[in-house]
Amino acid sequence: MKWLNRSVGRALRGTFALLVSLVLLAGVVATVESVRQGEALNRLIDHNLPLRLNNLKLRSTMGDATRGLRNYLLYQQPKTTYQQARATYPPYLEDLDKRAETPEELKLIGDLRVKVFDWFGYAAQAEQLRPGDPKIMQYAEGSRLRYEEVLRSHDALEAHLAGKTADLDRQAARNRFWGRVAVVTFAVVAVAMALITAIRTYRVLVPPLTAMGHTLARLTAGEHDARFPATGPTEIQQLGDAINTLADESDRLRAAELERSRLAKVAHETAARIRQTLEAEEAMREAVTALGSKLPAERVFVQLVHEGMIGPPELEWVDGRVTRDGTLLPAVPSEGLEQLYLQGLTPAGSTADPPDFVPGAAAEALRGFGDMQFLLVPFGVGQKALGSVLLVRDSARGPWSTDEIEAVKVVGTDLGRGLDQASLYNRERELVKELRALDSAKTDFMSTVSHELRSPLTSIAGYLEILRDEEAGEINPAQDRMLDAIDRNTTRLRLLIEDLLTLSRIEAGAFRSLKQRTDVCAVIGSSVEAMRPTAAKAQVELTVEDSGCPVFVDGDPNQLDRAMANLLSNAVKFTPAGGRVHVRVAVEDDDAVITVSDTGIGIPAEEMTRLSTRFFRASNATERSIPGTGLGLSIVRSIVANHSGTFDLRSEENEGTTATMRIKTSAAESEERSKG
Repeated sequence: MKWLNRSVGRALRGTFALLVSLVLLAGVVATVESVRQGEALNRLIDHNLPLRLNNLKLRSTMGDATRGLRNYLLYQQPKTTYQQARATYPPYLEDLDKRAETPEELKLIGDLRVKVFDWFGYAAQAEQLRPGDPKIMQYAEGSRLRYEEVLRSHDALEAHLAGKTADLDRQAARNRFWGRVAVVTFAVVAVAMALITAIRTYRVLVPPLTAMGHTLARLTAGEHDARFPATGPTEIQQLGDAINTLADESDRLRAAELERSRLAKVAHETAARIRQTLEAEEAMREAVTALGSKLPAERVFVQLVHEGMIGPPELEWVDGRVTRDGTLLPAVPSEGLEQLYLQGLTPAGSTADPPDFVPGAAAEALRGFGDMQFLLVPFGVGQKALGSVLLVRDSARGPWSTDEIEAVKVVGTDLGRGLDQASLYNRERELVKELRALDSAKTDFMSTVSHELRSPLTSIAGYLEILRDEEAGEINPAQDRMLDAIDRNTTRLRLLIEDLLTLSRIEAGAFRSLKQRTDVCAVIGSSVEAMRPTAAKAQVELTVEDSGCPVFVDGDPNQLDRAMANLLSNAVKFTPAGGRVHVRVAVEDDDAVITVSDTGIGIPAEEMTRLSTRFFRASNATERSIPGTGLGLSIVRSIVANHSGTFDLRSEENEGTTATMRIKTSAAESEERSKG
């Protein structure tokens, strides 16, 4: 058969020219289909995945910007996170624009760009607000709404890219189908031509060609381990070798893509776990564990910058565990690392021959590992380098690949952000602790001062009563007016002390109600009668509507009297002469409803949301120098809440204010009314 193997080329040149052409064409078809499948895969890798990755990075950056801006506006925290996000997002938009190809992608990215620019434009306005500005809440809410618009644009682009990914998958499936059809067709034609040409050549050519056809079909069907056996004439063997080479290359590309996807998944899962913790050590532990077990690496170190120096390692991953007392690496100046971080460089190479820029002590430490491959990834936040991740592994595993380096860089980026957030969280926690201590001291001070003031105030009131009774001698008109002033201010000071004591009990959690069956009409009548002299002196008409009385509730009469006194005092105090204060008592849906309305100065609309803040007083009251502490409404709300009721306040500037308390009537009262 040697003569046949040597002469098959000459024989096929004549009688089998067509057969050879068909066989070669079958190989070309297989090659083309492999290339086409590779093009679809490359399209997915080089276009869709980078677009989606940049879209996700932009979303994360916008989330950081929104959170940073809201923390700055609402809690006066530093703008670091917001400023970093503002500096970070343009490259993501630029990369999206650069990679966009279709009009729809350009439109979606353009819409996303508009929403992002709109958000940062709005944020730039919000930055101009001063602490305490009433527009802060408006701008904080506005930033959130615009952020939601950005998210919708992000989701629209993500949906489009996901659709394109699905299209590429379907295209690859069609390519495989038609490739299989083409190969089988050409194989069948080749077999038929061989049978027609000669039976002698049939035994020589058909089996190898059939084996080739089966190999191509198996490869097209997804059996990636299929290979063409080295049989048949020289030309067919060469063609089989080409097919095998293409199959080997396809396997290599497929393995590389799987590894790339695995590393990307590892990086993103690790980054997600880092973002879920606010503890610096836990963030570093997540990073070294994932990098050591998934890349893999034999040792992983995390070193942080402290006062211009970096090292020794904070944590080390080795032999499947994380330790603090592992390999001792010397501390070296951090200038070189900071330069690497700012330039975006990630040194890698052999520990036996470190790069020249590595400091002497550090280079000597690397040589101490022996013949290994190292990778150094600096990380930080913004323009500030925080530390580095150092990985080493045996040289037998080969140098660090580009995909591995990118995965470590992603983890490093999120580790830097996580450590920065942990630092901010620790500072915030310390501040909250200090504020709580300060608040506790304030409450203790208020309680102590209030109790200390009550004793001398009682003495003043007692001696004032003695003077009024002229037990110390007659008083003249001038002295009587002086005693009136002392009496008014004594009463004012007593009420202030009572407010402070009540507030201190509320904050200490000692504010309790001793409930009993109480007629709210009687309580209101007593409060109104006590307020009539003050209303008459202020030339304010005080009226009561209580046609549905009596109305019983399970309540504390002293606290209810205190609440009515505060509401009536506010109504009379903020109503100019000639005005009117009206009190109404009614029962609605088994609720006792007490309404105090006045025709006073009202409250500006933009200040209504701040009324629940203790010590807050409306600006128009301050401008008119109307005395007060800003505690009355807070105490009323606490009393009503202690009675499981609701309190509502409605006001319009220069028109008046209406305060409404709703408290459940007693069970007996509700039963009597239902029977009636």
